[in-house]
Amino acid sequence: MSSSTNISILYREFTDALTEVLAENAVGPARRGRLARARAAVKKHPDYSEHGHFLAVETAFRNWEVMQNAGRAT
Repeated sequence: MSSSTNISILYREFTDALTEVLAENAVGPARRGRLARARAAVKKHPDYSEHGHFLAVETAFRNWEVMQNAGRAT
């Protein structure tokens, strides 16, 4: 990972990976592996903050909730 990588891109990758795990009820190591790699990249970035991490997690849960509600509407 390059320190020049934009932290917002890493937070987005983490959010997407967490949303995927939540949506798929993933039990396989492949999906969780993606999440673990994204989390590690975020935490290692020099611009990492607990607040940014919290917002990424909150966004993932909001995305998952929208997906759950959309599934009920059909």
